[in-house]
Amino acid sequence: MNRTRPKFGALTKAIFDGASWIGEDDFPSNQTWADEVEKILKFLESQGQFENYLPILRGKITQRDGALAEARVAFFFHRNEFKILAWHPPGASSRLYEFEVQWRSSPSIFVEVKGPRWEGELSEEELNGPRRQQPRYINGEARFYDSIGKMIEAANKAIPKFLPDKPNLLVVVGYLLFVSPRELPQGVVEPRIRHELSDDRFSKLGGLVIFDFDYGEKAINYQAAFIENPRANDLCKIPFTVAKGLLMANKKVFRCQ
Repeated sequence: MNRTRPKFGALTKAIFDGASWIGEDDFPSNQTWADEVEKILKFLESQGQFENYLPILRGKITQRDGALAEARVAFFFHRNEFKILAWHPPGASSRLYEFEVQWRSSPSIFVEVKGPRWEGELSEEELNGPRRQQPRYINGEARFYDSIGKMIEAANKAIPKFLPDKPNLLVVVGYLLFVSPRELPQGVVEPRIRHELSDDRFSKLGGLVIFDFDYGEKAINYQAAFIENPRANDLCKIPFTVAKGLLMANKKVFRCQ
């Protein structure tokens, strides 16, 4: 059965031009997804960021997907009435955050986005064999996965970037893993993450968001699940009104329109 090739917008066509990943996958595979990608790229353009992201979007698949994940998270905040104060503001150790956001008159929040990928869950044997070049999902394949562990690993990698006197929020993109932690029983996910964050090494982390992107033939949905770190130091806590709002939004679906 032949599928109709999606029609691409001008900005999507621009990232195709000279992209190293051409022919490696079917991105974007349907019109709804193609429309969403163009909307995200237009958002980057409206923020004066499209040209900055363009070389990355044309890079490897992992770079493209990572850049789009960052842009989706920023778009999610923007559409939920956060103001983006700065893109790639400086953090600790000469490293850069993804962006700085503010909710109304609350203190600004520094946001770091991490997108651990399913390839990181492969064994050393699989990484050195053909499995790495195969699709993420193979019919009939059974495997052990530790999505929560990958989130904690991402948090560990983010810690050196966090400033010790600013509210810091980590957004982990769940949809790049084999199974997003948001799809697991929350009675398991939240207690374990809270337990891990209780370690002193996470005192600069105010909270963590699991961000998901679900695309189909008819709709694109974003979902975000916020977990506050009760052990964060006072200067790094997420402002109360923001934390309250994020917790209330945990079970809501945001449709990209």
